Amino acid sequence: MGSKIVEVVLKALAGGVFVLAFAALAQTISPKRFAGVFSAAPSVALGSLLVTLAFSGAGDVGRSARGMQVGAVAFTVYCLAAVPLIRRWGAWRGSAAALGAWAVVAFAGYLLVLA
Repeated sequence: MGSKIVEVVLKALAGGVFVLAFAALAQTISPKRFAGVFSAAPSVALGSLLVTLAFSGAGDVGRSARGMQVGAVAFTVYCLAAVPLIRRWGAWRGSAAALGAWAVVAFAGYLLVLA
């Protein structure tokens, strides 16, 4: 239990350090509207993968990275589905339908990664 808490704390700290580093990098990028792309998800993913490598080894890093890829695909499907669905059905129903699309893709990807 104690090492799991240390692992979670280190993942949070590593993610924070990478967020700061990527935010500094984003300040140099033009146009500024792309800066947010570099500030959150990639930095937290890198921090998480580095700590996972330190605590659990390369096998767990591979599984975590594949899970992140599935999550990215599912999130992309959600984003692509949300805009037309919200325009057509309104915020609540459109968001719920897009969430359903996300769930289908995420579950299928999860099964694919497990295979």
